[in-house]
Amino acid sequence: MSNSFSLDPSFQIAKVFVRLGMIFSAIMVGVFIYLIYLASLGIMSDWDISIKTSFFHYYPDPSAEFWQMLFFSLPAVGFVISFFVLGWLGKRIKTEGNFVSKAR
Repeated sequence: MSNSFSLDPSFQIAKVFVRLGMIFSAIMVGVFIYLIYLASLGIMSDWDISIKTSFFHYYPDPSAEFWQMLFFSLPAVGFVISFFVLGWLGKRIKTEGNFVSKAR
């Protein structure tokens, strides 16, 4: 008897999209880290951000650089989380693909 081995293309396509998503996430983390660095140098001086809260008297007034760095760090953290989630998803797809190919 001959073993017919057919590959399901959906696993390969899913692995490619997950890998491309991980590459995009890594690039965006690098871009946002660079923007955080530029904000810490004070290069983005046109952004005059002023936020007054009800606790203004208890805390020192944060500078515009602080708010710019906070603004760029939130998406960077989001892309780091998405990178690891996509990595986990890629491993799940790989194990599912191995399970399906062994079952045949």
